[in-house]
Amino acid sequence: MVLIFTDNEQLDRDLNKQIEDSRIVYYPDYVLEEKDATTLIATLQPNKYNFKDFMFKVREKNIQVILILENDKVKELKEALTLGIYDIILDPFSLEDVTKKITNPSMFSEISKYIKDILELDAN
Repeated sequence: MVLIFTDNEQLDRDLNKQIEDSRIVYYPDYVLEEKDATTLIATLQPNKYNFKDFMFKVREKNIQVILILENDKVKELKEALTLGIYDIILDPFSLEDVTKKITNPSMFSEISKYIKDILELDAN
């Protein structure tokens, strides 16, 4: 089961049409209570949990998170990477970019540049 939690009605509908066995979700508690979820497609959006706490609870359930961010400058990127969320899609993106991540998760090498910045590692 793929849960779609983007707070963008058009994107939600488009993804729901493209992804078999998917459901649009409007409340964070539903995500945390869903027992058959394997993947969560999400954006940063206000809810009763702060981002780090919510994503920790989601990852604790071993749910793959595909996180859609407007750019790589948002502070939540560091928190996401710390929680093992490597499937990060930056705007602009296509529906195909999102659906590919479900079956082809990101490799560490694809996100290592962000981790280098966070850990302040030498880029060489």
